[in-house]
Amino acid sequence: MSPNTSYTPRTPAPDPSGTAGSGGVTLEEVLALLELRPLEPSGAHLTRWRGGTQHPPADRLFGGLLLAQAIVAAGHTAAGDQRVLSVQADFVRGVPTEQDLVWEVERVSDAVSMSTRRSTLRDGRGRELFTATTRWATTRGDLPSYSALAPRRVAGPEELPDLWERFAGDERIPAWWSEPRPVHFRPASTPPFLAEHVEQDPEPGQTVWIRATSPLPDDHLVRAALVAYVSDMSIIEDAFRVLGSARHEPGGRILSLTHSLTFHRRPDLSSWHQFDARVGSVSHGKALGTGEIFDERGSHLVSASQIALVRTPDV
Repeated sequence: MSPNTSYTPRTPAPDPSGTAGSGGVTLEEVLALLELRPLEPSGAHLTRWRGGTQHPPADRLFGGLLLAQAIVAAGHTAAGDQRVLSVQADFVRGVPTEQDLVWEVERVSDAVSMSTRRSTLRDGRGRELFTATTRWATTRGDLPSYSALAPRRVAGPEELPDLWERFAGDERIPAWWSEPRPVHFRPASTPPFLAEHVEQDPEPGQTVWIRATSPLPDDHLVRAALVAYVSDMSIIEDAFRVLGSARHEPGGRILSLTHSLTFHRRPDLSSWHQFDARVGSVSHGKALGTGEIFDERGSHLVSASQIALVRTPDV
């Protein structure tokens, strides 16, 4: 799926678990959703791209899919030697799941080593639903690198169960969280889903091990987009723990407002990555979550942050 190449539609593979559409989404289905159809030549100043939707987890489109498709749509118009550097996204209105998504990509700026794109999703009345500004840059291997951050010391992924294995058959947990996902998703501690899962004196933050359920294609857009998809799964959940509340008791809800990603190195979720996230502030129903993604060697690959509305369960 490299930039400026022809589009070949792909039919999603059947889901062997039978969960697609009821809660589970396979990796094959997500990869098919990243195959966007061009509606204009990719070299135009304003291009449009069509993408499909997924129904779970709820009555509005999952924010991670919006982030992922925004990156892919923009990346198709960037120079072939440029890679995504940053994403700044705004969730303006809820996006329904009933119809395909039509992305508008504006070529904001172009330079030899860097470019800027804006991916926008609108409703039938022309109102913005979601917008993401992405920066693209060439990679300089001759410059020094440095990061002061290191991954938390937690149990390794092989010692932990997948999220869906922990909660399979538990009717108190919505299907999206208790059925297989396109990635192995293994929290290092019990997530604060129910009242009995909320610890009295928790360690700050939450760590999740993530890995695609099968090897990924050697395509920088696909690999960056899948990281964006996964980054929206758990970055704010720690808000419930710090508030002494539960994520999936009746009345609990999260609504994303903004989301940002900075790519320091190239991720590849074909292998295990560690996502350390924390919520450092909650005020007036709004939470700020930040996180870092590391590879198995401890190299810092991606920084993430999100502001979200958080509603705690009724008590």
